[in-house]
Amino acid sequence: MKKTRLILIILGISSLILLTIGITFYMKYVTNIQDGEDVIVTAIINYGSLKPGAQDEYNVTIQTGSTALQVFASIAELDLLNYSFGAYIRGVNSYTEQLPNYWGFYYFDFNTRSWIYSAIGVDQYQIEDESKIKLEYTG
Repeated sequence: MKKTRLILIILGISSLILLTIGITFYMKYVTNIQDGEDVIVTAIINYGSLKPGAQDEYNVTIQTGSTALQVFASIAELDLLNYSFGAYIRGVNSYTEQLPNYWGFYYFDFNTRSWIYSAIGVDQYQIEDESKIKLEYTG
């Protein structure tokens, strides 16, 4: 009888600990994303040789957890190809790539104060407050 009672107490305490951890995780991570705090992003579209001298810059307010693709889709008409590995931007505002050139996605690194070609896709890049992102035609 005492062993059964001890096991029940241990199970009860373990359950309370797991419940506390679960609630803490939910409050810290999930509710912040659901609250959708607004962040401000600078988004640049540089048309390169498709439209010489043209570069548009936008200040966009968007929710935390949004991707760079969502930012660009809010300011421009995008011609996308969807692959299993992610989205590929073929055209921006009716300016379609002409091979071998393409639309490159860059982010600004405030530590090095330079534009970095992103190693991840535009649809996977998570926006943070005061991010600077750019689509640039390579030609």
